[in-house]
Amino acid sequence: MNRTIPISTDVFAAIWARRLDGEESEDAILRRVLGCDPESATPASNTINEVDIGYVDTRNNVTFPRGFTIFRTYKRKEFAAVAEGGHWRRTDNGQTYSTLNQLNVSIAAGNENVWNGNWKFKEADGTIKSIDALRV
Repeated sequence: MNRTIPISTDVFAAIWARRLDGEESEDAILRRVLGCDPESATPASNTINEVDIGYVDTRNNVTFPRGFTIFRTYKRKEFAAVAEGGHWRRTDNGQTYSTLNQLNVSIAAGNENVWNGNWKFKEADGTIKSIDALRV
């Protein structure tokens, strides 16, 4: 039997930061971390419903849950984007981008490292952090 539990964005990100190759769900990750028997997992618990995933950056091994919001300031204007359906959607114009780099280029001219501290997120307690903090 599967259960749904509400967790904060930072806890979700921490779970996915601990993902190993071959682990394709939160259940699989937590089974290993908590020492549960992987054999007792049901097939339904080992699949990712892409609609439920916000955005997965496989290169940096970071999963942003659906609805995760990031923001940055460029030329004194704040921009924000929401992770949904495997893309980033800018909140100001509704345009979607399939990578963080594409999102960033839509705002800032020229190449820029998106993990350099410009893109930020707000923790559950209100603390603002760079998205780089999500990489482990």
